[in-house]
Amino acid sequence: MNKKCCHGISAEAIAGALLRLSIGMLFFVAGLNKVMGPKGAAAVSQGIIEQFSDTYLPWILVAPYAYALPYLEVAVGALLLLGLFTQSALTAAGLLLLSLAFGMAVKQEFAVVAQNLNYLLITAIALWFASRDNRCGLDRFFRRADS
Repeated sequence: MNKKCCHGISAEAIAGALLRLSIGMLFFVAGLNKVMGPKGAAAVSQGIIEQFSDTYLPWILVAPYAYALPYLEVAVGALLLLGLFTQSALTAAGLLLLSLAFGMAVKQEFAVVAQNLNYLLITAIALWFASRDNRCGLDRFFRRADS
């Protein structure tokens, strides 16, 4: 049963929106701090590349990832904050979190891995809620009438 909570909006929609906004804020601010921070995105990306230079991960894979990461974080975060392309944005957020967890596992920073996996769980729950009732974002204006 889908009980209405606030002004006819289901508790599932509100819970999903709160989780979506939390993950969106996390990504948006993390990316914005990298892009707009005092060092700038290029220096942060170079730092990531240097951080993984002593691992078995090849530079040819680490470098593009490091340079794309800040902009992906901003884009995914903005989409989640707006509630636009919610399910795709949450899927992208989950994949980014999984890739970040993988990188930290390679570096054997397991506390950070655990933290990222907790965020991944929140993202998965938000995705589940969004698949059930996604009325608290801009997606509601773009739904097809037959869906």
